[in-house]
Amino acid sequence: MISRNKIKALIDLMDKEPSLKPRLQATLAQFIRQDPLKFKNVLEESYGANIPGYIKDILVNIKREERSAAFGNYFKAGNPSLLKGMLLIAGIINPYLSERQALAKFELLKRDLAAEMDCGFDIFHKAEVLSQYFFVRGKYRLESLNSGVKVLSLPDIISDGGASSFAMAALYCCAAECFDVKADMFDAGGKVMVRLRDKYSYEPVYVDVFAGGRFVGEDECNIYASAHGFSWSDALITPLTSKQIIRRFLANLIYVYSKNGEDGALAIVRKSLSLAE
Repeated sequence: MISRNKIKALIDLMDKEPSLKPRLQATLAQFIRQDPLKFKNVLEESYGANIPGYIKDILVNIKREERSAAFGNYFKAGNPSLLKGMLLIAGIINPYLSERQALAKFELLKRDLAAEMDCGFDIFHKAEVLSQYFFVRGKYRLESLNSGVKVLSLPDIISDGGASSFAMAALYCCAAECFDVKADMFDAGGKVMVRLRDKYSYEPVYVDVFAGGRFVGEDECNIYASAHGFSWSDALITPLTSKQIIRRFLANLIYVYSKNGEDGALAIVRKSLSLAE
């Protein structure tokens, strides 16, 4: 059992010797895990409401570790849903936001879309409603990963409208699947496209999220692929699996956390990605 004095002594040492913080943070995290209530009491006695940023970071990463464990089951599943994977990604980005809270954001979006959508619409009409909803009425916009991790978080994207191109394509697919549409993402020579199909239409609809949800024909896709050294074929438009998509989300998180020097979060995301191997 760790004593209160030992916890307080460690915190005092970290406050007095900032250079020791990187080496002592792991020890402090271990103390927190062993007796979180005792740590909470010491923290309140020492700082009240003014908790130092480095301690907040440790607490967030402990919660992040707890949320990241779910990726093990996700990658072991046969064909997990893309939406479930995006909710797990949101839990890594904001570990204090529950999966139920994140899902509630998506359910509001779905309800909003349902007011404009009829499952009796043909595939082209459904695609038009989706693109109008996201890029015209909703004014969703594409943002660089340099904008931060929020452009990869489903609830933040729905709230703020800013998304990476990859995350926007994934959200578009999740929304489409709610209305009897088979939605795929595929990599057309470095450019992620969305393909929409249903059981009634022979030809699919190709959607370019880079161009505000514009529909493109196979001939245009072929021209783009050829310009980048690829031939338009069934192999090129093999859809990404949900696991492949979520692995790419995690790789994007690694890029952002590495760029921002967030070593604690970086280590957790790398561990999450290793569960896919």
